[in-house]
Amino acid sequence: PNAADREVVDASRAEIRTWLASATRAPLEIPMENAFQRLLMHTVIAQEFPQVYSHSSRRGGERFLCVYKSQAEVYTEQLAALNREMEAIDVEVGVRSILDEITRGSKPLVGHNCFYDFLHLYQTFYGDLPDSIQEFKSAWLQLFPQTLDTKYLAEAHELLVGLQPPATLKALCDFMGQAASQTQGTPGGPLPASFEINALPGVEYRLPFLDAMASQAAGASAVEATASGLAGASANNGAEEAVDASHEAGFDALMTSCVLVHQLGQILGKKRLPWSQLDFGPLRKRPADDLRRSLAEALPLSVNRIRLVRAQPNVVNLSGRDEADMSRHFLMMGYPPSWKKFDLMKVWSPLWVGLSYVDDTSCWVIARNEADAISLQKIYKMIEDPQFRLVSYEEHRAAQDKELQAPAAGVGQGLPPPPASPALPQRPRA
Repeated sequence: PNAADREVVDASRAEIRTWLASATRAPLEIPMENAFQRLLMHTVIAQEFPQVYSHSSRRGGERFLCVYKSQAEVYTEQLAALNREMEAIDVEVGVRSILDEITRGSKPLVGHNCFYDFLHLYQTFYGDLPDSIQEFKSAWLQLFPQTLDTKYLAEAHELLVGLQPPATLKALCDFMGQAASQTQGTPGGPLPASFEINALPGVEYRLPFLDAMASQAAGASAVEATASGLAGASANNGAEEAVDASHEAGFDALMTSCVLVHQLGQILGKKRLPWSQLDFGPLRKRPADDLRRSLAEALPLSVNRIRLVRAQPNVVNLSGRDEADMSRHFLMMGYPPSWKKFDLMKVWSPLWVGLSYVDDTSCWVIARNEADAISLQKIYKMIEDPQFRLVSYEEHRAAQDKELQAPAAGVGQGLPPPPASPALPQRPRA
């Protein structure tokens, strides 16, 4: 040791002798940042003060040489240090602890148009994305066996699509709140719902559909909404100037949860099922007299199906093989740009079809099964002077191949390029 080290050792010896001469039972803590000096003092204490015990400890950003009069005190300090380290890890883990609780309880994970969000979540908190979609689905189901996409529910569930809900999350949230207030109490109408928000300190959120409901006629509101811990959440009936917090992560999560509650209220109401019969836990065996249903039983064609944008198929099935039977996909093109979703759906009524837009005048029409695919083609043949063309996926690919083989001959049919299956993007970890 050099002169500086000797000075530290001499000063520490003096402190230890003074401490031993006192009647205190508290440990002696000597600030000492230098690791070599702490190691040197452990050797000195073992040789010169065999009746005491030493231990290196950390308090925040500082390092200490701690001296104890009993070995039990050393063990107590070591356990306290371990607990402090675990608490620090919990702070760093943050939202991952919430995700772990969802996994442990097999609770549903809900998003809106959330495929890329789920990919990013997996890469951020669990590991690099697998090389294939099948590997990703297998790994995902181990973590989250029940996943719901409110956008897919709105566009694909047979009891919701008739409402013609809007596409964006904010508009959908307002729409579902208004739909609940207008039709609640009618036979087959939505079940009553109660909302309560416990906001984090320093955060103020309004229930997102309150302002939309405030515009309804007096007495039309049948949704009980209570906001706990929110300043002025409902006291002024929307009289305060509304602040659009959409696209803020926390508020979007709040809107998504409200949308799901309203969607479930609509579905259960039409099925005449009370809230008490819906079990948000995992799929399990039940006795014959147990009338409860899991989400997978209540929404068998919706759980673990996530909407894809600008891709065919336009949905990924996380719990099974992708619904990639392109024989059920038809390209509808050349219709008037003024046509909305309702106009397109009305063409194929009474069939229910899925739609995936290509541009203002073309979209993919997806039949639910082979029988509907045959019926869809029959409907098209029965239309006199149709305002659009309808081609099967096979015809579409054949036209594309023909155009590629003879581009100079002008053989192209003016069809959009064939849809691509979704790839797993690699994003840097957050």
